[in-house]
Amino acid sequence: MPELPEVETVKSVLEKVVNGHSITKIDVLRSSSIHGDINEFVKSLEGEKYLSMSRIGKFLIFHMSNDKVIISHLRMEGKYYELLENEPNTKYARVVIHLDNGHKVCYDDSRCFGYMKLSDESSYKKDKEIAKLGPEPWDADAKVITKQVKRSSLPIKSALLSQELMTGLGNIYVDETLFASKIHPLTPANTLSEKEWSTIIKEASRILKEAIVSGGSTIKSYHPGKDIDGNFQSKLLVYGRKGEECPECGAPLRFIKVGGRGTTYCPNCQPVKKNSLKVAIFGKISSGKSTVLELFKEAGLSTLSSDAVVSELYQRKEVIDKINKTFDLPKSESINRDLLREHLSKNPKDIKKINNIVHPLVKKEAEVFFKKHNKGIVVMEVPLLYESKMDKMFDIIIGVEAPVSKQKQLLKDREGSKASQLEEINKTSLYELNKKKADYIINNDGDLPSLKTKVNKLISKLKCHLN
Repeated sequence: MPELPEVETVKSVLEKVVNGHSITKIDVLRSSSIHGDINEFVKSLEGEKYLSMSRIGKFLIFHMSNDKVIISHLRMEGKYYELLENEPNTKYARVVIHLDNGHKVCYDDSRCFGYMKLSDESSYKKDKEIAKLGPEPWDADAKVITKQVKRSSLPIKSALLSQELMTGLGNIYVDETLFASKIHPLTPANTLSEKEWSTIIKEASRILKEAIVSGGSTIKSYHPGKDIDGNFQSKLLVYGRKGEECPECGAPLRFIKVGGRGTTYCPNCQPVKKNSLKVAIFGKISSGKSTVLELFKEAGLSTLSSDAVVSELYQRKEVIDKINKTFDLPKSESINRDLLREHLSKNPKDIKKINNIVHPLVKKEAEVFFKKHNKGIVVMEVPLLYESKMDKMFDIIIGVEAPVSKQKQLLKDREGSKASQLEEINKTSLYELNKKKADYIINNDGDLPSLKTKVNKLISKLKCHLN
């Protein structure tokens, strides 16, 4: 949808085409493109001269010689094309306005959502859609907006798209503004401080002005008009770039829906503000996950190890019986983990079977733990995070990795002769496939003090996500 910069570009081009010229004839080719009485629209405008053009938010305003005004909203795909009279109309022409200089202007709209409406100089600003518009960003007041949203828990993305707090920002420029302001798109509008609103106003004004200079953004099928391409899309930092690296921190940009609108943001630069933050640690066997978890615990955070949970589960009779039966292991009062590992290393496809037994139980224990620890930062080590489909439970995901040589040495030191079995299991890990989805990566490539420094720095960043 064309936003303020694109509409301003249309205005700048179109006013040179129509100003000073009279309308000789109007052909309405689609009635829904005119709001109000079509006969009155045509009769009031034929023979009249265009005096000037203005813009309010995303509305184009044509000022006519008889004090009449045409209000035009382009909606999704509306465009104006100037053609010679002997040229065929554009493919999706809905209204054709013939001028006194042998030219015509086609209002072209493939989606048919845009419209024109007749008004007059004394009342057009009272039009119900225009009257509800807030000021444009450069005229907005942070103190006023802070009071306006006091009772609104709408996500900030939805609040800005409403056009009532500020007008002119659409999906593209809201994403860009929130990224520049370091504000998560789901942040409730009424939780933002006056200082944060000042930042939003400042960044929105800067971005829109830069976009106007660039002629707006040419996105997908939208072009402001015939042979007109905006260039600002080359300067967009997050919009339309889901999965790409954040230009500020390198974290993968995420894509979500907010109020039904596609939204791209950086989970690192735009931390969500919450009372609690659930953090997952995942990685291959012997990458250093347990050590990282222990360092989080030393820093005073609530932690949970899925390995510890699994060890506890393996003490339950119903779990023991089910695993022994599934893998044809000897009946006993405990699970022979050595035999189980040996079986899985020889039959890697059976890893899915053990996961189907254990993962739902681990997930249930995690939910109980999170309910008990519902404030601050809570960290859980989940080696098979994506295999267990537990990733959706967490706000932040941290990958832990180590150089292959160090990883093998850690395995050998910890497991001795069993290391080779675990190496085979490691080969089935989905870590490399999913590491790009992590919000942070900790490289365990040094000694313990250097790892501790990395963890402490990360804790400082995580605290930014809390209210």
